[in-house]
Amino acid sequence: MNAGQRFLLTIAIALAAIFALALCGRDYWQVEEQSSTGDMFRIASAESQIVQLSPCMDEQTREQIRAVMLEALDNSLKSHIEHVFEVWLRDDRGQPGRARTGVQQGIAAYLLARKGTMDWAPPPCSG
Repeated sequence: MNAGQRFLLTIAIALAAIFALALCGRDYWQVEEQSSTGDMFRIASAESQIVQLSPCMDEQTREQIRAVMLEALDNSLKSHIEHVFEVWLRDDRGQPGRARTGVQQGIAAYLLARKGTMDWAPPPCSG
């Protein structure tokens, strides 16, 4: 086999493996209708069970978790900006435009994640 044939054979094997994996995972997660208890997913198995993504909790626990999430977002934004500056120090091509774009993308992601965190409202536990 020459190099071109080996390359095509390798690509064909890789695509067959990816296709086989895709078939195995097909319909593994099935989204259920949203109910009053929050987002639900059904895990496909012999005995399907419902997994609740937002468990019920009291207000104090919710606020404590929200504070942890906000602190993590603050730390992540700080780390991202430090990383953007480190890249600038290593590679000045296209700078400061590349750094500005990276910081703007980081801030946009931070603001969206922060809004999601503030809007997060798991149901209160009854009983």
